[in-house]
Amino acid sequence: MRKLRRAHQKQTRERKKFRRRAVAAGTAAAITLGAGVSLHKALAAYTPDLHELSVSQDADADLLANTEEVTIGYHAFKDDQNRNETPDGVELAKRCAADINELPEWEHPYEDPEPNETYKLIEPYLGWETCDICGEGWGMYGIKIVDPQLGVSYPNEPYDYMPSMALHYMEHGSFSYLVDGSGNRVDDVGQLFAALALEFGYLYDPNEHQLSVAGDSDDDLLTDSEEAAAGYDVNEPDQDDDLLPDGIVLTRQCAEIIDGLPVYEPSPPKVTEPYKTSYFAKGLESCDICGELVNMGFWRIENPQLSLSIDVYEITRHYMSHGSFSYAGSVHSGRLDVPGLVQVLEMPSQCGDLGTEFLAGDLNNDCEVNLADLGKLTERWLKDCSYFGTPYILGDLTGDCEISLADFAKLADQWQQSTDPNE
Repeated sequence: MRKLRRAHQKQTRERKKFRRRAVAAGTAAAITLGAGVSLHKALAAYTPDLHELSVSQDADADLLANTEEVTIGYHAFKDDQNRNETPDGVELAKRCAADINELPEWEHPYEDPEPNETYKLIEPYLGWETCDICGEGWGMYGIKIVDPQLGVSYPNEPYDYMPSMALHYMEHGSFSYLVDGSGNRVDDVGQLFAALALEFGYLYDPNEHQLSVAGDSDDDLLTDSEEAAAGYDVNEPDQDDDLLPDGIVLTRQCAEIIDGLPVYEPSPPKVTEPYKTSYFAKGLESCDICGELVNMGFWRIENPQLSLSIDVYEITRHYMSHGSFSYAGSVHSGRLDVPGLVQVLEMPSQCGDLGTEFLAGDLNNDCEVNLADLGKLTERWLKDCSYFGTPYILGDLTGDCEISLADFAKLADQWQQSTDPNE
């Protein structure tokens, strides 16, 4: 019990560190997860839970092992990749638990035929088990997840089942769990994700307003021509590694800037910064998706310094709030001129906006190479890939899979250089 108590105390300290980092970053909650469970939280809503057990070889202390993160396409050195102030492992465990709980149950072989959608099998066991953390008790049972269309199941072996205790801990944000004081972990998190069909984009809440677009090779809701014109990568759907498709990220960033622009009458004197002018009409139109009524008119966005402008219908702005540059209303339908809007708003407008360039030595992506980056380098000094169990290391600027003087020299060469769009 002393060992267990020390583990809990260590985990609580790690979560407090995470909380302080999130407060310092000042980021806002960004996403809502599906499966009927909303995890779109402000920082105050996240409270560390004693069920959140640490895991070895976890470089960013987000409760996912380095190798697990590599397997599922996460970054092993970013603990909150979608910036919603919840550690990635906690969020993923809760998401998986929510999806499992929502799956229909099939009583094989008593029901026929087999469902044509993903389902779960429940295998009752003899006995009663009690959680070591909260004391909750229930009859023991096993769980198997089956995707009949893809022929994928979890656990993969025919007669293996995931214990109900594992699901209990996942509901509390942990893939690790205790049984009578003994530590265990959900086997092969990647296989679990495969059975639940959790792929790219599974950490955002897709909605019907996010209209697909033709000519979108990487399926990020931006056309290849739009990305090429704006200077983005047409083959990379998540260029800023925040687990959100680039089109949704760019839409929200543009919408935020538009909302913050000052409102002026047409052609105001002595105005040099971008502004907007209202050309609202005496009439309403409805959204084809949700039926919401908005004004039939538009906003004209002006950039006096560049002598550029673009019109944004109010129905367009409605769809942008849901993550789409395409729109469909009872009066106006179409797609906004994305490259034109990016040019008028001079995107990226601040560090972190889509399209921001980061120097190799900018290890914390704050658009400046400084002492914070040197600190991250020294944290991993003389470590190599085998130590972290990943094919890369944050700070390995030379790509030789170890942190050494060669990396320090590259960082020093970029010392105090900045890529901040505002500078």
